[in-house]
Amino acid sequence: MSDNNAEDQRGYEWHLTFPHMPGFPYPFPIVRAGTRPKHDPVGHLASDGTVHVFNDGIIEQLVRAGLRARG
Repeated sequence: MSDNNAEDQRGYEWHLTFPHMPGFPYPFPIVRAGTRPKHDPVGHLASDGTVHVFNDGIIEQLVRAGLRARG
């Protein structure tokens, strides 16, 4: 997730989505969607109960900690 990533230069971005689990000790704050800028280091809680993360610093930390992409 480097600044030199060819995908980043073409306009792609990382986006992580997962169901919110109240009480789970997330390693970053969860805020209501629309209350903070999109790329702030937070999870954005949508009205449908999903959390969206756009901050590549958070996503990189999760990947390094063992999160694996599913497709």
